[in-house]
Formats: sequence, structure tokens, C-alpha cells
Amino acid sequence: MNTTTTSNEFLSEMSLLMGLPQGGATALQDSSAFWGPGGLLCRLQMQHDGAVTAVRPQVLLPMLARELAGLRVEQMMAMQQAVMIEYGWMLGLSSEGMLQLSPLKWIEQPSDAVAALDLGHAVGMQALESLFVDDDSEADDGAELRAAKLGSKGSPMLGAERFDDLADDFDMPWDEGGRTRPILH
Repeated sequence: MNTTTTSNEFLSEMSLLMGLPQGGATALQDSSAFWGPGGLLCRLQMQHDGAVTAVRPQVLLPMLARELAGLRVEQMMAMQQAVMIEYGWMLGLSSEGMLQLSPLKWIEQPSDAVAALDLGHAVGMQALESLFVDDDSEADDGAELRAAKLGSKGSPMLGAERFDDLADDFDMPWDEGGRTRPILH
């Protein structure tokens, strides 16, 4: 059995468990972004070790790290500690400069990978809610963070632009190859 066959079988089983239409496994390929159930972008980092395929799901939060200042940095660091202790996940930085959640360990079972994506979405939505709570008792975080509110599509504002309007083509329903991105329900 070669690595490609193992990877395809792994992704096909994940696709089936996620309720994607037939052929949805191609949208889950290594580093291809897809929309998760909470409207957050996801992708899978894959590792092949002989006959074993493992993934590390990544959940991208619609927040650029450079947008954090003041109390928000302290909140994010506390969140990072809690996520690592409670779930064994890391709140870090994606290659696009956005906050990203991912488990520390590689996942070798498709059903566990799907469960991890669900957990990542739940934790990601909670993280966004925590960072964007409009509370009178909060310290002044600067004009940019005072302006940070959820957009009409549920995406936080990032300075003057919304996450779903970023010029990185993540908001497109298809990827660079013209294949449609799956939307998980």
C-alpha cells in the first residue's frame, strides 16, 4: 500500500464522516482550506509515515495577530494557556498572520480528526467571543480594538476590513484549481 492510497482512504473516510458530497476528499487535501461548521476556515496538515497517515487539523480564526493590543494580548495569552492545558491544543499564528488553533499531537484516525475539527470550531468560536466581548469594565485597548465588532456575516472586523473580504482568496467558494470548497454543516 503506498502513501497516496493511504492518504486518499483517510481523507475519503473523513469526507464521509463530515457529510461531504462524493469527491469531497479532494477538498481536504494537505493545506487546502475549507469552511467548517461554525464558518471558520480549516485545513489539514498531513504526515505520512510508511502505511500510517496522520493529520493535524488547523482552525483559522478571523483575527490578525497584529490587531491585538493591550488587554486583548493578555486575554489571548490566558486563552493559549487554557487551550493547551484543557485540550492539548495550541493557539498560535498561521502562515497568513491569523490566529490559529491546532492540536499538539498528530491524529491517526479519521473519526478522531473529525471530532478534533468540531472541538477546534467550538474552542475557536469561544476564543473569538472572549476576545470581542464588549464589556464596560475592560481597559481601553486603542481605537482599532474599540472598532472591532462582528460584521454582518458574523466575521470580526479587522481594522477597516472584514475577514471574509481579505485579498487572500479564502472567501472564494473555490480553490486555486477551480474546485469548490466544501462547506460543512
